[in-house]
Amino acid sequence: MIVLDTNVISEAMKAEPNPAVRAWLDEQAAETLYLSSVTLAELLFGVGALPAGRRKDALTQTLDGLLELFGDRVLAFDTDAARHYAELAVTARAAGKGFSTPDGYIAAIANARGFTVAT
Repeated sequence: MIVLDTNVISEAMKAEPNPAVRAWLDEQAAETLYLSSVTLAELLFGVGALPAGRRKDALTQTLDGLLELFGDRVLAFDTDAARHYAELAVTARAAGKGFSTPDGYIAAIANARGFTVAT
């Protein structure tokens, strides 16, 4: 099972997505692909922040279709994911590394379920 990172979905939503990203997505069985609630929030914000117009309308339609397509395959940041996030953050800090909070949440959601993240 694969959790799609925000950048993968953003690329797929473009009028002319990167051919390699499009081909990779086309090769995957739809039922193995998931979104996180974090990615959903980032996408909703990104589209919502656009000025009114054709681009915003088109992306809103695309996002609505995406939500229908994924249905119950949107994974929440729950208590188990919170525990995994803390472990990942502690490990990263001990190694002198870090990551953005949204990326950490997405990784933790996937990690808590034994899923992979596609970025």
